[in-house]
Amino acid sequence: MRTHIGKFEIVRLLGQGAMGEVYLGRDPGIGREVAIKTIRPALIGEDMGGELRDRFAREAKAAGLLQHPNVVTVFEFGTDGDLLYLVMEYVPGEDLAALLQRGELRPSELLEILAQVCEGLAQAHKHGIIHRDIKPTNVMVQREEEGLHAKVMDFGVAKLNDGELTQTGHVVGTLAYMAPEYLSTGKSQPVSDLFSVGVILHEGLSGERPFAAPSSGAMVYAILHDEPQPLEDTVFEGVSPSVKALTNRLLAKNPASRFATATEAARALRAARNPAWIAPLDDATVAVATPSGGHASATGKPRPDWTTWAVGLGVMGLATWAGVASLRDKTPDPAPPPVNSHINDVVLEEAARQMDAKPEHALKLVQEVIDATPESQPVDPDAYALKMAIYYRMGFMELLEATEREARDRKVSGIEMLKNAKFRAMLEKDRAHSRKLAPELRERLLKGES
Repeated sequence: MRTHIGKFEIVRLLGQGAMGEVYLGRDPGIGREVAIKTIRPALIGEDMGGELRDRFAREAKAAGLLQHPNVVTVFEFGTDGDLLYLVMEYVPGEDLAALLQRGELRPSELLEILAQVCEGLAQAHKHGIIHRDIKPTNVMVQREEEGLHAKVMDFGVAKLNDGELTQTGHVVGTLAYMAPEYLSTGKSQPVSDLFSVGVILHEGLSGERPFAAPSSGAMVYAILHDEPQPLEDTVFEGVSPSVKALTNRLLAKNPASRFATATEAARALRAARNPAWIAPLDDATVAVATPSGGHASATGKPRPDWTTWAVGLGVMGLATWAGVASLRDKTPDPAPPPVNSHINDVVLEEAARQMDAKPEHALKLVQEVIDATPESQPVDPDAYALKMAIYYRMGFMELLEATEREARDRKVSGIEMLKNAKFRAMLEKDRAHSRKLAPELRERLLKGES
């Protein structure tokens, strides 16, 4: 292990991951303990587009603008030979994720922690900084004599008031905590951070995130359109029952229905620790209806009424269409039902039609086709081709790459995917203009390799 990074002495290793290590260090000039976050040298050598360097620089710049008790302070950003490092305040505590996993927090303690998170966010928002990745692992918690003390950290994907340093339309952050307006437009607002706080609040109270889904595509759709999982009354022990209304307000689909500022949210979260407190707000309506009318098929042939009705709903029954007959039969049948390719074609045609105007709805349709296909049977190549094209349209590059790996795992033919016009157009556009995809991935897909 290194003995020094820059001028800082290394005391011990605090943690490590795929990206690099975090060390406990000491500033020899003043004796202050610090946390030193590093990126592995090998990754820096592969950072052809400079995204890792940009992320480190963005974190240093964003946090460096902030001086607040509920934000981890960044002191220095630099290089030491082939090592890139960030020096920040050392917080001798645990992240919120660890505390939630062990179930150690009382509801009143969770409310206080999130009130402090909102106070830290209020300071960031005041300086034109949107965090965009508020989640339990980015909240450090210390237990002190006077109580719990929370600090927000990791501004690596923050949006600064002088513009985003990530690619235009490239959505960054952690999917389960992303606000619906950010998912649908790629544009974040200060209240987008408050939605993330609402997800943590729901998760901390119930042990489950508010939007449960078996896949990333279904998760996107759920955040955009579904109501959160209901909170049982038993989770409000020792706090105001109005926490239910407070959670719904934070999770409102419409940004304008949340709190106007993080300061207001902090005030309400802290007030809700009093069991007698009654929230001066209504339960927010969080579901947004998304009806979709039927259309003629791409071939010009009219669809039967039942197909128009089912595709219009977009979420009901698609996963079971392939096995409707077996579901009606009360006798268990261990063999998977055959895939109905005609129905799949109808659904995928609808998805292709809607992907530009309603990409999240198209993604839901595509995912249902994939989910309805048993592991023992081949998936329609158009399903994965469209799923990647939709993720590209929405700016989800990491999810696109994960989908490509999933397609390879399921032995989907790259040559067959190239026959999909939307998929091929996406690849050719990226090569000619956008260049959002990693060049190696783009060229491999263009060659039909899988």
